[in-house]
Amino acid sequence: MIVAGREGGADGVRIVLETEEAMLLSELADQVDSVLLLGGDDDPALGRLFPSAYEDDEASATEFARYTRESLVDGKRQAAQSVRDATATDRGEGLVEIELDQAQAWGWLTFLTDLRLILAERVGVADPEEAEAADEERDDYLRAAYEWAGIVQGSMLEVLDPIGR
Repeated sequence: MIVAGREGGADGVRIVLETEEAMLLSELADQVDSVLLLGGDDDPALGRLFPSAYEDDEASATEFARYTRESLVDGKRQAAQSVRDATATDRGEGLVEIELDQAQAWGWLTFLTDLRLILAERVGVADPEEAEAADEERDDYLRAAYEWAGIVQGSMLEVLDPIGR
């Protein structure tokens, strides 16, 4: 994986992925979408994606969620769909090159944040600073995906961060 600025100095990011990495991102986007569509109210991953706006006032929290939840879910699903669209590949060998403008890149960052929150819940990471201390018996595939998504996210932020330029 390579994350760099766009050709010609345009704002945004250029991502170069191995075909397998693109397929992984597409599959993970499908899984995020499934959690958003099918996850029940008792799914702790959804609790991380949509924390209570009013922890001490259940009635206000329910009312707030009633007015905001649908649009938040739609935005998160759109972010996942943009990742799926960009990573669509014919499963051949080689590289997948993706050019994202500033707005598209921030959509990807939304997706990566959602993905990492879901994966953190699934592998038992309560605090990202203590990721190594989490239960080592959990699924190594999910832990590797969590860490890899963090690398992609961090690399994109380094390119997008105007302070670092």
